[in-house]
Amino acid sequence: MNRDFELIRRLLIFFDERPDPGYVEVPDIGREYTHLRVKYHLVLLYQAGFLNCEPVKSTTSDRVIYVLPFDLTWDGHEFLAKIKNDGVWHKIQAALGSKGGTLAFAVINQLAKKFALQAAGF
Repeated sequence: MNRDFELIRRLLIFFDERPDPGYVEVPDIGREYTHLRVKYHLVLLYQAGFLNCEPVKSTTSDRVIYVLPFDLTWDGHEFLAKIKNDGVWHKIQAALGSKGGTLAFAVINQLAKKFALQAAGF
């Protein structure tokens, strides 16, 4: 399964905007995403250090099977601050589209920083 940066953005916004700090097993962020796809991306966000989660591991290894997410980490808030603006996000999507949607996260993060600074007038 490949990363879906639109889903990642939606998940980050979901956790940023929710008032309850309790865990959510599978956030309801749209019917176009299966529970399996959402859970996979929650694990990715946990592994990236963007979500505080309780990991559920395999009984035979340290592999994380799924997570119970609570809220954003500092890094999660920082990344979301760069991509939450719709104008910035549309520029990132245009860059992704021009490259076939295969840019590395580090490149997307740098683009987000650049476009967020431009949007802020720097």
